[in-house]
Amino acid sequence: MRTRLLLAALAALLLLSSCGPREIEPEVLRYFTAETVQRHDEFKVPHRWNIVIDPVLYLAFVGILFGFKLNRRLKLWAERVTRRWGETLGKVRGLSRLGAIPTLMWRDDTWGGALLFTLCFMLLMYALNAPGAFYLTWWYEHQHGTSVETLGHWFWDIFKAAITEAPKLFALVFGVYGLARWLRLWWLPLGLICAVGILVLGGILDPLMTQVFVDQERLQEGPVKQAVAATLKKAGVEYEDVFVEKRVKFTRRTNAYIAGDGPTRRIVLWDTLIMAMTPEEIANAVAHEVGHLKDRSPGQLVFASIAIIPALWALALLLRRLGKGGRWGFDDDRDVASLPMMFFLCWVASLFVDPVGNAYSRYLETRADRYALELLEQPAAFRSLMVKLARNNLADVHPPAYIRYVFAGHPPVMERIAAAEAFASSRGLPMPEARPDLFVLSEELDPLKQQDKEEAARAAQRAP
Repeated sequence: MRTRLLLAALAALLLLSSCGPREIEPEVLRYFTAETVQRHDEFKVPHRWNIVIDPVLYLAFVGILFGFKLNRRLKLWAERVTRRWGETLGKVRGLSRLGAIPTLMWRDDTWGGALLFTLCFMLLMYALNAPGAFYLTWWYEHQHGTSVETLGHWFWDIFKAAITEAPKLFALVFGVYGLARWLRLWWLPLGLICAVGILVLGGILDPLMTQVFVDQERLQEGPVKQAVAATLKKAGVEYEDVFVEKRVKFTRRTNAYIAGDGPTRRIVLWDTLIMAMTPEEIANAVAHEVGHLKDRSPGQLVFASIAIIPALWALALLLRRLGKGGRWGFDDDRDVASLPMMFFLCWVASLFVDPVGNAYSRYLETRADRYALELLEQPAAFRSLMVKLARNNLADVHPPAYIRYVFAGHPPVMERIAAAEAFASSRGLPMPEARPDLFVLSEELDPLKQQDKEEAARAAQRAP
């Protein structure tokens, strides 16, 4: 207990030391004014505190859930409710035969209770995350000029996320617990099915899923499309077309990504990116994404997909051992009441895996940067892209060490800028002397200017 309190105290001190004013390195001031850096630092304070608050709240939720065995109570309630529904609906001609199929797969008629339990647990998790998500992704973003999304649209996105998440969870429940009722080694066939699904369906479904939340349209001919097409041709990338994702009505942030594989591959540019960047800068953003494509060898995809099998084996073993005696509100890996424990075990594993995954992600991002620089040989445009992205997205331009090496999935922006300058020097390519006023965003897409305008408007409303 003392050790846990000591670790918590150290974490709090670490956060407090990084949330106050910090010295700005002279190199940073070549690209960002002191005021800009200070306001970026202020923007990151709640996000850093959330690193501690979010797991504490989740642990409290899990403690209450398992301490009072609410997972078992919820499962029994769900089975009672669905049994009554089944008796009523069974009188309807044809429905009883339809229900016989999942009953056969589940080996009894409690499958409806399992699905209702899953739905209730999902809604509980959404309710737990809702206050923090609302504060950080809507209210706080509005206060700092990075979002213009209406509250109604934010709730609509949450609803769509739940609608798309529910079938995945239902499939998970039937896959895990349905197979576990038939086979003790359920993790093996399920792992193989998941591995094949990831390899085969991922490239097909990715372009479709990207359109669930935001509309897309084909990019019209012009300098941007010409620059992107030239980049893709030089890289030898097969694709369907270049698409624009309509984001300007919701956010001031910018992004670009690639979805799908082969002839169905889509190059997607946010409309805010097109508004904020030059064609050369956008071409470098696309070249960076192509660099990620080049890193995805078939062998890596197969290995990543098959890795799910030992993970499922370990999960089955832990659920069986933890279920003995019913201490945690479930019996074994065949009991759907163990679903919250499954999520908790995955969360615990992520505490150890995520720092390693983030380090690997930073390595891949560095490789993609290098690919973009070597492909286009435009270090000045690449550097400008990095600075404007950092300004536009209110990035942490001089993160503390624990953020940089534990939680960050991208290298610090100053490292990426330094790489571009080193590349220019090694190739003898021109690189203008850096000054903050060289990397200016339009007023409409500059979050800090938008924040100033909104604060001025609020002050005018409060004035007598």
